[in-house]
Amino acid sequence: MPTNLNIPSWDAQDKQGAFPYQVRNINSFSLTAYFPPIADWENQKLRTLLHDRLHDDASRLLRSAEFFSEDRLEQRTGTDYFSVQYDDDIYDFHVQCYNNRIVLEKRGVLLKTFHHWYHAAVPGAKNLFESMLSLMSTELRRNQSVTNVAYNFGFVCHDFSDGGRSLKNFQVLNRLITLVPGPGGEIAAMSDDPKEISRLDYKANCWDVDGDSRRRLTYAAKAPANRNYSGLWFDFGYGHDTYTDPETGFRQAGEPVLLLDEHERVYSFMWHRAVGGFMRSVLNRITFDTTASYIP
Repeated sequence: MPTNLNIPSWDAQDKQGAFPYQVRNINSFSLTAYFPPIADWENQKLRTLLHDRLHDDASRLLRSAEFFSEDRLEQRTGTDYFSVQYDDDIYDFHVQCYNNRIVLEKRGVLLKTFHHWYHAAVPGAKNLFESMLSLMSTELRRNQSVTNVAYNFGFVCHDFSDGGRSLKNFQVLNRLITLVPGPGGEIAAMSDDPKEISRLDYKANCWDVDGDSRRRLTYAAKAPANRNYSGLWFDFGYGHDTYTDPETGFRQAGEPVLLLDEHERVYSFMWHRAVGGFMRSVLNRITFDTTASYIP
């Protein structure tokens, strides 16, 4: 069937190494656009207008992404939000609108399937966000613009082993965290005894500079005790933040709305740096599995 989509080849994503192909599943994805809060969020007339517009915009997104099946698009409401849900066994997603943000979310799925979904759907998200903000501006009689944008990718890995030896999640994460508070609170080498470890969390925010643009990259890993320390939760973020020059103290202005056009750069970050760099470094030579939902 002829298509207007330009989906990069899955098999040609990483010519430098094969690690990302070992990560079979992505656990979650979200793209959030923030805007100035709407104080009168209980205004049902406004919310109904916006909800209907969201349905129309989501329908256009389905057509541009060539997912079609618009009869599977459902409107839903909550106490503090309204949403549109696309109920599909492969390309499902939902869009939620709150009083200060619109969130496009995709449930976990095979990473190969997500590759297609992302390149088909995410380029059209900007039109959806701008359409919603345009209607808000008209109805509220004030300019509603994008104040921040955040992309987030989640991965869950479990059942770790090294040379046939089973590993707890904190034993894997000790490539990042080697020192923890000891019995007296002093910094000491981390023990292998799970009775001494409740949970480990690692998070680093880094600047990525490309010409005049500066983006905040987030690398995070969580090793909770549930399911007998069997899983690691990786979270990666790409977003906008105000930068203060450490030498001059001046703050540098940015245009967060531009991030909605950077979906290819964002995907490259996820593939090459988040998965192919950070996760590979943590999980190098370790056997593991991934899940698109819950740890079995």
